[in-house]
Amino acid sequence: MISLAVSFIFLQLVSGLLIQLPDGRVEGTTDTTRAGTTYHSFLAMRYAEPPIGQLRFQPAQAVSPWNDTYDATSEKNICYQVNEDSIKESEDCLFVNVFSPKNLTSTPIESDLTVMVWIHGGGFIQGAGYMNEGGVGPKFFMDEDVVLVAFNYRLGPFGFLSTGDKRIPGNLGLKDQVFALKWVQQNIKYFGGDPNKVTIFGQSAGSSSVSYQLLSSQSEGLYRAAILESGTALSPWAYQRYERDISFLTAKYIDPDFNGTTSDDLLDFLNTASADSIDKASAELNSHYENASNYQISKGFFYAPVIEVSHNDAFLTKPQYGLFENGTFNKVPIIMGMNAEESLALLSGDPSYLWKIYDSQPEVLVPFDMHIENEELKKSIGSKIKDFFAAEGFENSLANSIKYHSVHDFDKAGIKQAQLISAYTSVYFYNFVYSGVMGNNINNKLNGTGNVTHSEELNYIFSKWYSNEIPDNTDLSYFPKSDKVVHDNLMALWTNFAKNLVPTTNVNKSEAFQWDPVDPEEFKYLEIGEQLLMKKGYPKSEKYIFWDQLYTDYAVPPFDTF
Repeated sequence: MISLAVSFIFLQLVSGLLIQLPDGRVEGTTDTTRAGTTYHSFLAMRYAEPPIGQLRFQPAQAVSPWNDTYDATSEKNICYQVNEDSIKESEDCLFVNVFSPKNLTSTPIESDLTVMVWIHGGGFIQGAGYMNEGGVGPKFFMDEDVVLVAFNYRLGPFGFLSTGDKRIPGNLGLKDQVFALKWVQQNIKYFGGDPNKVTIFGQSAGSSSVSYQLLSSQSEGLYRAAILESGTALSPWAYQRYERDISFLTAKYIDPDFNGTTSDDLLDFLNTASADSIDKASAELNSHYENASNYQISKGFFYAPVIEVSHNDAFLTKPQYGLFENGTFNKVPIIMGMNAEESLALLSGDPSYLWKIYDSQPEVLVPFDMHIENEELKKSIGSKIKDFFAAEGFENSLANSIKYHSVHDFDKAGIKQAQLISAYTSVYFYNFVYSGVMGNNINNKLNGTGNVTHSEELNYIFSKWYSNEIPDNTDLSYFPKSDKVVHDNLMALWTNFAKNLVPTTNVNKSEAFQWDPVDPEEFKYLEIGEQLLMKKGYPKSEKYIFWDQLYTDYAVPPFDTF
């Protein structure tokens, strides 16, 4: 008896925290934030069966129950990444991670905490839901007493290839997201979370994913609020119109001798190809066209959401612009917005080849979603765009070139979605303008621009490793006082919105800040800097009005993106 008791105690000591889920038992770990909050991590739990073999290009399937204790103490595979190679890449990648500040050792567990589900970005071809300190971490959210969830979803051709018919209808990555959200509904109570208090949020392609989830009946009822950071379903890069062409081109990059013509031919070929060969081909295809022109930004990423033909498992069958305009979406309260100069991220590479093309061929500046077929008219419209943004030439003004891309690629679509849906639900729009040390934007600065680049706001809400000089951004002593103010405000606005459906700061009621939602008759937004300032009109008003008028004068409806 003594031996058994000792063995039992030893098991408790060497094992992590054990939680019983409907499908089996999982083992997690326990950690503490710098502020002293104890929290529990459960990493890489399966939310679906591995989509391998005949399940490749098929919707996610329910996970089979297990008998042994599932090891959820460390990260596992990531989904295949286009343009990146990692030993962790695998088709077996549908994992979910849960972080909870709830005391999970008590019985019964009170399931009353607000849940925030993070959908990662990465252009639908890269990224993962892991929250390691080399990427992004959960600690700031743990101090706000919410349960944080993040997950992987299929990317690139594995998640977004489509034949434009029922054979490979597309949007598997978005359907994986729905499957993960259903897993949250079924399991989050065992981690102390309330399934009726779920907010989904994401950035870049993750933000566009959130926007698409608003449009799909598949995800209706799986969340009660949404936060969109720098991306929407209306973003020109977040939609693929020529999905069938891209699918067959992918096969050609795998094997130049592929001569199939039907969807069955393509599916049979892809199902016999190795995952590595599909991944390599998609990277070569992506790189070849990515450097040719403004092709992917304006025409849509090669592997991106599509409008499906009607079938039982369809995620989206009608153009997104019209659905928002007509109020055909999941009407939940929404925070959405942009950073002051999203496209400063272009400075990480060498975009000068683009400026030469824009100056010599201004017709390429005309968005595909305007549906302009007449080449002379397209040249005329392109010249108007060039004259407005860079009359002296794009090559002669780097700042104007960056500002053109920020508005075209990100800002106008976000503002337009907020406009369209504000008649149907509460929309709180923001413009993040604070350029601080915590933003960690060291190289992408340029005089004459907003100087806050794409994804910079994430450094104020996720714990992470910066450098040997700043190994842990949860130690706020590394940063100026104003950085801490912005961090505190962002965390309060985001988490209070998730908790109460109204974005507020953590101040006394006598000093309470009021963030007014967008009025359909008068656009309003919050400027998030060292201070929080409500503004009337559009962010970058002159530039947005230019684009809006250009579409009114020349574009041919119906629209899909903007």
